[in-house]
Amino acid sequence: MNKESNTYIFTYSAVLVIIVAVLLTAAALWLQPYQQRNKENEERINILKAAGIADVNKDNTTQLFEQHCTATLTLDENGKNTENGELKLYVIDNQTSVIPMRGNGLWGPIWGYIAIAPDGTIIGANFDHKSETPGLGGEITTDKFQSQFAGKQFMSNGKQLPIEVDAITGATKTSNGVKEMIDKTMQMYLPYFESITSQNGEMK
Repeated sequence: MNKESNTYIFTYSAVLVIIVAVLLTAAALWLQPYQQRNKENEERINILKAAGIADVNKDNTTQLFEQHCTATLTLDENGKNTENGELKLYVIDNQTSVIPMRGNGLWGPIWGYIAIAPDGTIIGANFDHKSETPGLGGEITTDKFQSQFAGKQFMSNGKQLPIEVDAITGATKTSNGVKEMIDKTMQMYLPYFESITSQNGEMK
């Protein structure tokens, strides 16, 4: 075949594209389990930290999670644990409820976890973001911002209480996004907490 012909050039380019596509697909498939494991590991770290478990790192996460996470629930809209439920809830040491949250900041998605004690007190919370501005909205990932939630009351006399958020200077939109995320998430989980309140008299 004439190497300068259009047919040769087209065939060569097509074969090269196919080879590159196959290699990229193979690499993606090979990396997928590692990426999934890293994602699960990061999620477990955040769950444990929100619940106040100290000295959590990537090396001891699996051990600590298996030790402390006594149940993983999937709740329906009525707060019932069911296989078809869409609301995840992690029970730490048979008492603390850790809830995943997702919302919107100024520039994109924000997310996190909040841990609730049996009496309705917030034990801790942590947050992360995709594209908030460093030094402004990005401050939601700092201990200074996250520590304000510990000790606040989520429920009183069986009713949900609004969670006040001390806004980050210059990042009102992101701060409001965190508050809205917490309030909406807790509203979805309210039937579950109401049910356990009626069972054991906690969260008063």
